[in-house]
Amino acid sequence: FTPMCRQLPPAVILKFLNDLFVRFDSVLDAYGVYKVETIGDCYVVAGGLVYEDADGMAAVRGSGEVDSQQTDRTFNFARAMLRSASRVLLPTTGQPVCIRIGIHTGPVVSGVVGTRMPRFCLFGDTMNTASRMESTGVPGCIHVSEETYGMLRPEPGWAPTGGIEVKGKGRMNTYLWRPQQPSASSGPTSLGTTVSPRFMSAASLPR
Repeated sequence: FTPMCRQLPPAVILKFLNDLFVRFDSVLDAYGVYKVETIGDCYVVAGGLVYEDADGMAAVRGSGEVDSQQTDRTFNFARAMLRSASRVLLPTTGQPVCIRIGIHTGPVVSGVVGTRMPRFCLFGDTMNTASRMESTGVPGCIHVSEETYGMLRPEPGWAPTGGIEVKGKGRMNTYLWRPQQPSASSGPTSLGTTVSPRFMSAASLPR
């Protein structure tokens, strides 16, 4: 992504990112995940964070048990991201977009920060670990921590990485999911304060 920013006018980069992120936005609700933020080419979401209360209003969950069904929904959203990205072409080469995705499961602290342009933010080691899963991942694959993998239903496409060195955490057992069908993989081959379990997903274009 960084080399592309050096090669192309800002307006072209903006249009490209908007096309990509709008596609991700369009499938958020179908999987019950919450869009936290975008930072450059990085798209961050959380699963199990927001729910509809008795009045039909969006509310933030308090602390509680991790919902394995939400883990599956977050993973399925990640797969939808791979499919959506493959339908967008890189403005530099005309090739389908390839993204890395990382997912980790754990607690976060959430709250509104600041008085000028206040934002709803998430904090904690879970955020950092999800980011590490993304940055150490493989283009076109979904890279998850052992905590996340243990909550997902078994299915084809998974393989252990054999362990990776993660900055600030040492060696971690992680797993990669790779699309099985050629049609699926041909595109992406080059996203008050409370503490609660959450599923964090970060995706971005390879650097």
